[in-house]
Amino acid sequence: MLVGDRYRLGDPLGRGGMGEVYRAVDQVLDRQVAVKLMLPVRNTLAATERFQREARAAAALSDPHVVAAFDFGSHGDGFYLAMELVEGRTVSQELKRYGPLPADRAVDIIRQAAAGLAAAHRVGIVHRDIKPGNLLLADDGTVKVADFGIVRFLDDTTTTLTATGQIVGTSHYLSPERALGKPAEAPSDVYALGCVLYQLVTGHPPFLADDPASIMYQHVETTAVPPSDLRSELSDEFDSFLFWLLAKDPTQRPTAAQIANGARPPVTVHPTEAATTESIALPSEADTQPVEAPPFEVSRRPSRKLLATATAGATVALAIAATVGILLDANTLKAPATSNLGPDSSATTPAPKPSTPKTTTPKAAPTPSQTVAGTSAAPQPTARSTQPSNTSKPTKTPPTKGPKKPKPSKPPHGGKP
Repeated sequence: MLVGDRYRLGDPLGRGGMGEVYRAVDQVLDRQVAVKLMLPVRNTLAATERFQREARAAAALSDPHVVAAFDFGSHGDGFYLAMELVEGRTVSQELKRYGPLPADRAVDIIRQAAAGLAAAHRVGIVHRDIKPGNLLLADDGTVKVADFGIVRFLDDTTTTLTATGQIVGTSHYLSPERALGKPAEAPSDVYALGCVLYQLVTGHPPFLADDPASIMYQHVETTAVPPSDLRSELSDEFDSFLFWLLAKDPTQRPTAAQIANGARPPVTVHPTEAATTESIALPSEADTQPVEAPPFEVSRRPSRKLLATATAGATVALAIAATVGILLDANTLKAPATSNLGPDSSATTPAPKPSTPKTTTPKAAPTPSQTVAGTSAAPQPTARSTQPSNTSKPTKTPPTKGPKKPKPSKPPHGGKP
């Protein structure tokens, strides 16, 4: 098939939500390219405009860590986008093939991807869908950010491609502020990078559940298990760097340029309370080439204390998930293929009933946090029936003085088995 009177299509390379990508030959310049054809998707909100915005975003960027755009035009009832052909594989395919990566290798991938994002952020573009499948790994080791299909232009205040309350993205990599319905900003991409880093070293994203709403809730209210608890060879300093990216407060995260230039948290970062970045000697943001950092050294382990008692944010997150449209990637409905630490159903088996049920206290009604759909709830505690309450303890009747001791009154049944 000839597209745009110059691109001869070859084998398909992949398929996304809005288009299918083919290997192709540019017959005018005699070079190998990748051509993305817009799919005739129905009932998709502003699909045509989204495809055009992807072309605009790619064309606005010129960085070795971003897939370059060459040409854009109409084809049949849709459009095509001619792009740089990256010989290699996606980071997602790398994970499936080799499993969790060494820490240094994972950090290198994240720093390179951050360099591409820094280039986008400098011109006011937020990617909004950073995940392993949208990071390309070239044969020479270069990482390139791809698929700007749902980008947000920060300076475009006149156009919106989502209805009120709708959230676009992939739930496993969605930042807390976006889960709460706030607009995507540059720190949202940084949080997504943190989720990818977590997956690179553990084999799964930081939060798993059976549905997007439950995953979004965890992004807002739950602290991920430190990766060093899952892989003993990972240092505590690695955990600190990771939780810096995963800070719940977007103002406490590093910028993409800082990550690309090898910045580290100024102090050990608490998993639920990221350190401020004011004391960091920042490199020039004009130089976004990643700097090779030395291996992480062991430092104080971050606390695993969970977030404080559920706040209004949790209610808002659940309300969003329950009442508004969520335009999420279909892959969010199941754990990634590399996940091998899903919830263990045996862990939620109820305890056996006590042998003497006479004084069993009824179970308390579950709290909302225990009934979030799709989450692996902790086992419900069984009511104790072997210990009577203080008010039901028998009291001994003292014997009266006299020629004959009266029998003490019979205490009530203590409920012991």
